[in-house]
Amino acid sequence: MKNIMMLFATLVFMVGAVGHTSADTTKPAFHGDPIELSINSAEFHLTQAQKLEQEAADLAAKVRELTQKVARYEKKPYLDTKGFYRDGLKRIIGTTLQKASSLREQMAWHREEASRLAALEDVPQESAADSEDTPTMMNDTSHLWSQSEGSS
Repeated sequence: MKNIMMLFATLVFMVGAVGHTSADTTKPAFHGDPIELSINSAEFHLTQAQKLEQEAADLAAKVRELTQKVARYEKKPYLDTKGFYRDGLKRIIGTTLQKASSLREQMAWHREEASRLAALEDVPQESAADSEDTPTMMNDTSHLWSQSEGSS
């Protein structure tokens, strides 16, 4: 019993010492991308869509790898007699497919947003100035409210 207590105390001391020394280290500051992209720019949304596309491709590769592992266990059931590994792998595959689907939806939104912003950038400035008197497509009435308050 004494040996177990001494072992436990030693482990607690070692973990505390490691945590204390790692807290003193300073991490370098994050410098971000040198290219600053506005969040409301088509380029930003295209780069986000490309990043999400790469993540989805990585997840698809992971799904293929896990599917091959499941197939190996199904060919040799004596390696997984109760099916715990196969069931676990199948659950991981399911959640990975859900995440890939979510990434594809986000990617589609970013592409749509990029095309919308690119279309807005292509609109000539004169026609944009003429459209100030009319509400926008999203039924933005704040501009109309400010005009009616100013005339009162």
